[in-house]
Amino acid sequence: LLAALAPRLLGPTPSERLAAAEEHARTLAERNRLARELHDSVGHALSVVTLQAAAAGRVLDRDPATARTALAAIEQSARAALEDLDHVLGVLRETHHPDRDAKAVKDPEDRTRTPQATLADLGRLVAASGAEVRQEVGDLTAVPAVVSREAYRVLQEALTNAIRHGRGPVRLTAAVHDDELRLEVTNPGSNPGTTPGGKGGGRGVDGMRERVRLLRGDLQAGPHEGGWKVSARLPLRSSP
Repeated sequence: LLAALAPRLLGPTPSERLAAAEEHARTLAERNRLARELHDSVGHALSVVTLQAAAAGRVLDRDPATARTALAAIEQSARAALEDLDHVLGVLRETHHPDRDAKAVKDPEDRTRTPQATLADLGRLVAASGAEVRQEVGDLTAVPAVVSREAYRVLQEALTNAIRHGRGPVRLTAAVHDDELRLEVTNPGSNPGTTPGGKGGGRGVDGMRERVRLLRGDLQAGPHEGGWKVSARLPLRSSP
């Protein structure tokens, strides 16, 4: 009888409290990951749709071919956003499984079965953006899949910020140096976190930092020669 009443009288044991705290941390980590995915993928698509719709409206009468190209980019971006949204909603509908959640926290490579974009899709990302992007992309075949996926999302968000807040051409570089992947996106423009009347409050920059930190990398974002610069260094191999 005393053994049965002990949990009620004494409350949770230290091990039970630790287990509850770990479960809470796993839940928060999963929510943050899903929030990053939605912000980066759907947010980018909406930025591209806005840019391309404005471009199509300006040239619709005098240059129908260019308008059709812009409309095709809108369709492509909208489809990609719907796929990403379906992916995230699928995760949310899954039955809660502690082992899967724990793996998602420890291993950034853990994802649902839906294929995720990688650096191999960078050309399509740039083409669909409608922005003037000067690319310098090296040989990325040595980049592991998990690094490639997170690097793609970082470049996607940096390009989104350049579209929303910048002006003029964007410079994008991605190359392997020694045992790390180096990314850089620069553009004339203002800080995406402090642009007057801008939305988002810097959540995109925070999301990029979280992605890079999970892979034990480093990301810097700030003013650069009258514009804005995002640079990241991602190790190709996990630290022992």
